[in-house]
Amino acid sequence: MTYYPRLKDLREDNDLTQEEVATILNTTYQYYNKYETGKIPITFERAIILAKYYKVSLDYIAGITNNKNGIGYNRESKTEIKQQNNATTIINLNSKGE
Repeated sequence: MTYYPRLKDLREDNDLTQEEVATILNTTYQYYNKYETGKIPITFERAIILAKYYKVSLDYIAGITNNKNGIGYNRESKTEIKQQNNATTIINLNSKGE
């Protein structure tokens, strides 16, 4: 998931208008609308403001995770990542004919 649908979901989940979020970010609703529709990328500083306001992680806003509190690596996720990396290595070796 990209970040901009997440911005709209968070706003709607908190019963806010684009105008209200724009005020939080000290911008116009027209400019905020461009963030929410993906026409321009949100700045890191403004993403931080929204993460604090909505009490979610930047990873969640960025669409990196569906966990609102962040990725929260644990042994299972580290093992899963290691397995994915191993599978990618095998695929790369096979494609090179090794």
